[in-house]
Amino acid sequence: MAKKKKKYLIKLNNKIRNYFDGLPFDEGVATLDDEKLMELVMLLELDLPSHERDEMIRAIRRVWSEEGAGTREMIVSYLTERYKAVPKGKREAPDSDKVGKILSILSHFEHDKHEENMILDAFIDMKHSKITPEKIANKLHYLRLKERLGRLEKKLGVEFTTLNEMQFTHSFTFSLEKYDFNKLLLCTTEPLPLDELWELPDEVILQRLTQIKEETIEARNEEIEAFLDHLLHTKHPYLDEEEMSEALKHMPIESPLYHAPIKFSIIENILKNISDKYEVYESTDHLIIEKEKSHDLFGTMLYYTTSVAYEKPFLYNLIWRGKELPVKEDINHVNDDLLAHFKVAINDLLEEMRLMSEKIDVDEQTMHEFIVRFIEPQIRSSRTLKVKEKSKRRVLFHFGEYIKPLLEKQKREELLAKTIRDFKRLYPLARELKREIIFHVGPTNSGKTYAALQELKNATTGYYLAPLRLLALEGYENLKKEGVHASLITGEEEIIDEESTHISSTIEMMNASVDVDVCVIDEIQMIADRDRGWAWANALIGAPAKKVILTGSADALPAVKELAEYLGEELEIKEFERKNELVVMEHPTPMRKIEPQTAVVAFSRRDVLSLKQQLSQKYSVSVVYGNLSPEVRREEARRFREGESEILVATDAIAMGLNLPIKTILFSKDNKFDGLRRRELLPTEVLQIAGRAGRYGMEEKGYVGALDETTLQTIEQQFHSPLPDIELPVSVMASLDHVMLIGEILETENITTILEFFADNMEFDGPFVAANIESMLEIAAIVDEYDIDLKTRYYLSCAPASTKSPYIESVFHRYVRQIESGEKVRYIPPRDLPSFAQTN
Repeated sequence: MAKKKKKYLIKLNNKIRNYFDGLPFDEGVATLDDEKLMELVMLLELDLPSHERDEMIRAIRRVWSEEGAGTREMIVSYLTERYKAVPKGKREAPDSDKVGKILSILSHFEHDKHEENMILDAFIDMKHSKITPEKIANKLHYLRLKERLGRLEKKLGVEFTTLNEMQFTHSFTFSLEKYDFNKLLLCTTEPLPLDELWELPDEVILQRLTQIKEETIEARNEEIEAFLDHLLHTKHPYLDEEEMSEALKHMPIESPLYHAPIKFSIIENILKNISDKYEVYESTDHLIIEKEKSHDLFGTMLYYTTSVAYEKPFLYNLIWRGKELPVKEDINHVNDDLLAHFKVAINDLLEEMRLMSEKIDVDEQTMHEFIVRFIEPQIRSSRTLKVKEKSKRRVLFHFGEYIKPLLEKQKREELLAKTIRDFKRLYPLARELKREIIFHVGPTNSGKTYAALQELKNATTGYYLAPLRLLALEGYENLKKEGVHASLITGEEEIIDEESTHISSTIEMMNASVDVDVCVIDEIQMIADRDRGWAWANALIGAPAKKVILTGSADALPAVKELAEYLGEELEIKEFERKNELVVMEHPTPMRKIEPQTAVVAFSRRDVLSLKQQLSQKYSVSVVYGNLSPEVRREEARRFREGESEILVATDAIAMGLNLPIKTILFSKDNKFDGLRRRELLPTEVLQIAGRAGRYGMEEKGYVGALDETTLQTIEQQFHSPLPDIELPVSVMASLDHVMLIGEILETENITTILEFFADNMEFDGPFVAANIESMLEIAAIVDEYDIDLKTRYYLSCAPASTKSPYIESVFHRYVRQIESGEKVRYIPPRDLPSFAQTN
């Protein structure tokens, strides 16, 4: 149904276009004479405040736009066939009946024979039922008004416009210094209050309109005098008197004086006098001014034209008034816009080329050459500073052809790299052992690590992988106390027992090529750590033990389950509960009221040393933080453990299972800098640190508090918050075998290049991503300065050296130089050590 209606409306629109010689209805209706407009108003029964032409046109347009197909059919029928639409089932009255009805209605109005004939002619084709006294009265009023206007126009020698203005021509005298002439000009009055005037007798109306006409002529004369005074007051900057006279004589009668047309040749001379570099062209309505410009595109000059177009009356007005022409400023403004758009287009093109070649090394100069090769001829030919779509496609096509062999080479490297993407296969020994994984899951002080270490102690051979050097040392010492032959391996020191059956090491130092019976991986939740998490992932995947025991908090359980499933290895879960109560203190603890066996936790070396300095005035204090030497860390922990010091000030290293007699943990702050930003402590961090208070067998309860109220509120809130589960993927790091294989593929021994390739290009089948290795890359950059083999470069790059310390960096350079020359690396104690630590 809707389709039929649409087709019918299209048919009506086509009919009306044919009637109006191709014009649409809204334009065509304005070409109808007043009589037809009045008849349409009556046909459509429109109630209008007045029957002015513009009012009738607006109303008919509105009806055509808003009413339905039936109304449009009536309008089309009336205009094209004279109105003859008859409702279905009804019969139109004969013309004789219509005449009788019209005459009967007319008899109630005074009228003459001429008016009677006009009314009959207007209504004879109208539907009988549509003829009403109101319509006839309106028509009669309109006819009389029209006749009255006609008489006035004839007597006054004017025409009335649709805006109720009088228009007429009058001859005016133009007196220049050398030339006098008369010129017929069109005059237009202000809109007249005709509705008020029609109430007056014709003689009075004629008198008033004559006065208005004379006033308009007088005003026009004054306008001409002012115009000529302006021209002749001083020497005109552009026109001489002859040029003025010719222009004014030939201007159209309706033209405003300051818009009088000026010959093109005169305008051309005016612009040439401003700058001989301007080229001027003329169109019907505009003057176009061009100037040659240039632009340096990557060292090649591009020559093009910049143009501005002005409507003729705009320039005529400025010239007659003697104003400065804005051509220079406008051309510069247009040129600035052209350059801005051109630069954006070139930058967009460059960006597309960069995207096309992002996987390969193409220098910017090569891209520039491709752009110039195809853009310069186009601009030279068109003289337009614009990057055409066709030229852009040519640049990209030929650049694509250029990089095609480079991309193919890169793809070969990518395919080679993908052959090692199954990360678990990089640990063949672990895969052969068909390992059993046991997860001791529970909060701090639940005995989970103790149980794991007991099983490790009873094993024939074993491996303890600790998160901290201090914990590795503690594990080593505990094994030795139990009579187990053990070795200690950390990044800073090695204590090797040739008869050892067990190794205690930091997790980064795991040896994946020697199998053992039991391997304990402590604090497995550290697998989520941004910087070191890769070490736990590598250990979980590659630890060469028949039985791998993990210890950690419950938030790591989902990730461990998924990784065990990926590895295809059996997972047993053993849950542990905390053995004594942990209480959050109700009030903050000021420094002067800190009790013995309290650990104050800070999150930077600076804060640790500052707190120590304040507390040392009242207490004996031990400190533990990352950059202390192994011997000092060991001694400080011993002093606190054996009661020689009352207070321990430490970084969050104590969260990683240090077995110390801590009764109370006090947080000095509720935020830390995590390497990227300063942020509030997470629930997992608060629980891990707080859990060190009240070690089982040493204290009945543990207490957690803070030095100030704000910190205490945060700690209490985070303490009671649920732990969010650790989500995959986890970070993994290149092993030595991995590094050797990538070096072979890339044909390089540059460890920086290999590590960057690993981080940027490796893809894994399992739930892994390449680790964040920024600090490792800093060390690798130093190592690559020396002529040593790739294997040694890899091991040196894993060193936990800090490039932020100029002293440590210089010592590291000396060590690497000695390795390069084949010398023994000698330990040289630093000179002039201060008696106590200082910090900024």
